[in-house]
Amino acid sequence: MSDQQIGDRFRLLLYERRIIRYRQPALTLALLFWVLWYLVSKNYLEWPPPPTAPWLMAGGLVTSIFWFFTLIAPRMAYAQPHQDHLRLQTPIYRLKISYRRIHNTRPIDFARTFPPSNVRRGDRWLLRPFFGATALGVDVTDWPLSPGVLRLFFNRYFLAPDQPSFVILVRDWMGLSNQLSTLMDAWRGTSRERPRGPGIGVADILRED
Repeated sequence: MSDQQIGDRFRLLLYERRIIRYRQPALTLALLFWVLWYLVSKNYLEWPPPPTAPWLMAGGLVTSIFWFFTLIAPRMAYAQPHQDHLRLQTPIYRLKISYRRIHNTRPIDFARTFPPSNVRRGDRWLLRPFFGATALGVDVTDWPLSPGVLRLFFNRYFLAPDQPSFVILVRDWMGLSNQLSTLMDAWRGTSRERPRGPGIGVADILRED
């Protein structure tokens, strides 16, 4: 942890696994588009017809961009303790959870929180490697946004089903827990030591008049 009171970035494993799954198909599709575009533009093929060449090139560009996104996106999804908040970053959204809102952190048995028998069939491939893993639970007094809004930006298995709590799956949950606890303790100590400014009462206002 640096001297600027910022913790390390701990990659969110659910996002990493979901994004990496699309990497090889995206590369294969991009190569297919580019090969077809080249063959059609050089009139090596009778089908597809030559007018489709620009569309094939557009498909190659889009899938190439998406493939590149799958290379960098896992690094853009992480949890990071800061001086006064915990940052949860996804490729498209950043959530800051104030330490004032966090009241507890605890280890969570992921399989007990999300029993495999209750998981949707389409999600089992995503969660299978994590059923024996321990996640870090970050309990909050209340959700920073409504659960419906949070699910637009975060995976459904990122939110505990039984209470306001974030289920954070990272490779080193103990490291994240230690850094988060250290920065939270420092923030709370600073908050207690910060003197309050003198208040202004009604008598003071009347006296000034």
